[in-house]
Amino acid sequence: MEEEEARQVVIDNDLKKKIKETVKKILKRSSLLEITEIKAREEASSELNLDLSRDPYKIIVREAVDSFIEKAIMTIDTEMGKLHTQIVEDVDGEVTENATKTTTMKKKKKKKAKKKVEEEESSPA
Repeated sequence: MEEEEARQVVIDNDLKKKIKETVKKILKRSSLLEITEIKAREEASSELNLDLSRDPYKIIVREAVDSFIEKAIMTIDTEMGKLHTQIVEDVDGEVTENATKTTTMKKKKKKKAKKKVEEEESSPA
């Protein structure tokens, strides 16, 4: 057990942050259907010129990947909820009251602006 403790690598917060940012950048530019933790780790290793396949680096990469995936899932859930509401409204042929008010207000503003332009054009200079 003493040998294991002696081999532990101490990572400063700056390096940990840099690893997480690099992994996040890789995940952002990758297809989430094709990227894996291993691919992200290998690409980050290459970019940072550091072997991230060993502990504790491996754990930092895993944390970054897990965090990114959790946020992506939350975003997808939110967007799916919005889409579901819109789809239901479209299927039912209903328009929300707010959407109707907004459309009516836009039409009134447009009509008012058009009338003002017509008045300005018809008034003697």
